[in-house]
Amino acid sequence: MLITYDDIQYMIMESVNSILSEGQSLIDNFDMAANLMDINSPDDFHFVQIIKRFKDNQNDDRSKGNYHGGAWYLGGYRVHSPQELMQLKPQIIQMCDANNARAYMTINNRSDKETDSYIQVYRRHFSPRDARYIHADQIIPGQAKDGPNWAGKRKRLIIDIDVPNTEKTREGKKVWDEVRKILNVAGVVPIGEYVTPSGGLHIILPDKEDDKFLTIKDLFRKFDNWRDKGRLAMVHPNVDAKIILYSNVKTKGY
Repeated sequence: MLITYDDIQYMIMESVNSILSEGQSLIDNFDMAANLMDINSPDDFHFVQIIKRFKDNQNDDRSKGNYHGGAWYLGGYRVHSPQELMQLKPQIIQMCDANNARAYMTINNRSDKETDSYIQVYRRHFSPRDARYIHADQIIPGQAKDGPNWAGKRKRLIIDIDVPNTEKTREGKKVWDEVRKILNVAGVVPIGEYVTPSGGLHIILPDKEDDKFLTIKDLFRKFDNWRDKGRLAMVHPNVDAKIILYSNVKTKGY
């Protein structure tokens, strides 16, 4: 198979990104998260989840604890108001710091009633000893949902940029600036952004169904020389995602 110049450049970039993605920085997004909360009734909540990722704790024994799906689920909270989130802040930080874990919060709200119903249906597929049955109350509220059945629901999304601000396009322009320019020219207005622990960028957008966003989202493939890499792309949308609420881990990977 012939290896092209683009292939060589891509392999170099992947190696550099792997090195750059190792590090440690404090992320505290409690204030932003409180402002983002979308609570319209007592039934609405945002799910806060504390996750200890194996990629950040590779010396730990995966046979111990409640390990499932690449991580340990250390706790989850259905948060019904910004005030409740702030009251939980010390407890969430203490649990994260004690376990080299991260806290996440859903950018879209959920329904208590619907979530409880989904959990019951989900558990019917597994035995009570199955990890998926045991952790259903952690898995279901944190699941991202998209597709025809979710039209008009859970509309917020994250543009995930998996490279640091120093990364440039082949034309010598900074990737972050180019993504922001694409959004600005299209008239798509973000509702928040933050730098990730590994030095990437998350840009929070309000509406996955906005015609302006739908028109431009395929343009993000330009950062991978028009390769369609899906969730492994340098710049890609995550629908119904979770923001990093708090992290002070020594991280290995985005």
